[in-house]
Amino acid sequence: MNVMKIHKYIWCAVVMFFLYGCFDDKGNYDYTGIPEVKVLGYITNEEELGSFWALTVGDVVEVEPILEYTGDSTALALKFEWIAENGTTDELKTIGFGKKLVWETDMGGFIRISLFITDTVTGYQIIHEELAMWPTNSESTSEAWMVLSEVDGKACFSILEDVSSWEGDNYVYRFREMLNYYPTQNEGQELGGRPVKIMNHWLAGGSTSAPGMLLLLQNGGIGPVYMGNQDYRRALYLKDDFMNGVLPNVNFKDAVANSKCHVLLSEDGGVYLKAVENLDVWFTGKYIDVPATIEGGMKIDRLIRMSYSGDITGTFALDVLHDRLLYIQNENDLEYEGVWGDANAITEVFTEPVNGITLALNDLKDIDILYCGSYVGKVESESGRPRNTADVFMLYKDNRAGSANVGQYCIYTFLFARDYDLWINKATPKIERAFPAAFQYAIHEDGQFFVSPNGQYEFLFFSSGVNDSELWGYIFRGTGGTDPVKLFDFGGRKITRISSTESGSGGGAMGMDLTVALETGEIYMFNVNNSHFGTGITPKWMSTKSYGKIIDIRYDGPAKHAI
Repeated sequence: MNVMKIHKYIWCAVVMFFLYGCFDDKGNYDYTGIPEVKVLGYITNEEELGSFWALTVGDVVEVEPILEYTGDSTALALKFEWIAENGTTDELKTIGFGKKLVWETDMGGFIRISLFITDTVTGYQIIHEELAMWPTNSESTSEAWMVLSEVDGKACFSILEDVSSWEGDNYVYRFREMLNYYPTQNEGQELGGRPVKIMNHWLAGGSTSAPGMLLLLQNGGIGPVYMGNQDYRRALYLKDDFMNGVLPNVNFKDAVANSKCHVLLSEDGGVYLKAVENLDVWFTGKYIDVPATIEGGMKIDRLIRMSYSGDITGTFALDVLHDRLLYIQNENDLEYEGVWGDANAITEVFTEPVNGITLALNDLKDIDILYCGSYVGKVESESGRPRNTADVFMLYKDNRAGSANVGQYCIYTFLFARDYDLWINKATPKIERAFPAAFQYAIHEDGQFFVSPNGQYEFLFFSSGVNDSELWGYIFRGTGGTDPVKLFDFGGRKITRISSTESGSGGGAMGMDLTVALETGEIYMFNVNNSHFGTGITPKWMSTKSYGKIIDIRYDGPAKHAI
């Protein structure tokens, strides 16, 4: 919220009344013993409405101050003015006069209300700023979590809108839970298909038109659709973003978007690419109608979106036809030369040899990869200053005959960067070691995994225990890492998804936010920092509704970054 705006308004009001008192003063006042007024609190109709934090635009709010007077109150000629500031749109306006406010809410978002009380005789004034509320309309969501789930066999898109705020010295976490929000915003239209993923598709770092679009990926029903990320209204059907206006006859498995290249993955291993031709105009590029390929062919099992903080961005693709990792570049030449295609969009990843590390990314045979995710690494530049790097974490089972770690779960990290001497992109391995021996049992091949994208927190989170109902954490940095720690026990309720707010370098001593979805349809939110690996964690918020079978949960914050 733009706090400075209302403070400037208050300061100007105070100065004006001060000047008014000075110019109008004939020297006849005795200022000793001037009666004063104080606001002790408010009488409101909040209980009748349910909560000021769960209003709908059009609800009528009633507020009356409880006043305490010092001195003779009959000597005061009080004037009241109520000012509302919208922290979502920055709108500032007067919403009422008189001691009692009766306001039919006409704007949505985080609203802070200030009461100005002025004695029109002396110019004495107080300003009281302890009233806030959140009316909702279709334009008012700002910071939210998007939940894609399956309810009664069909896709369900829901919103958890963050309405957390300070109450005195305490920060209170609140979320408005809007279950099955898509039909509400789209004239009752149902998604109707099998949910796959929700993905931000225009990103803040690469274009003036970057914020504002989401891809809801589903199979069947109305098909995949683009939505606006403020109002969640349908903007375009994905089929309209293909060259011939028809979706390929495939089921989609995943999607990744970078600022200049978008990637779709089908369940049969096909990859469909779209180059963004003009960064200042939406939909200037189109997906080609046939899968992309590379010399020798490929069959892609999964996509790994790289971090946006680093020297290079793009998408990794695991090719199970040739047991290798491929790189799909983000940068393209369409802006400058008008050429871009498979030949220079997809390349094999060259692995820099490193002493003591045996795994090469172009030879992943007999490697069973359980999880692969990007995070922001750190290296020192030639000047000695730290810089962000695009790093990748892999958790795999080593089935290579003769390997020192054969039969064990292992971790492997690498830095990906441009070698300007050789003019190639290459991976430089950093860590290759077995997961701590005493905790090999804790890894389950059908578990959930998540690596913190935050460069300060090299954390791996994973599900374990009976029914995969325990949340564990592991700090993998350094030469040996730490022992894994059980952070929270969900009492037999299976973890189905782990995610976080952090989308880039992150930061702050408070740690990182972590969100965990359960097979019961419940959602838990935590804050995690280094100290919690010794003490465990406690939820900062828990959902009150069931969201069905949760497929994906993704942060849609002010920066509109993808995770």
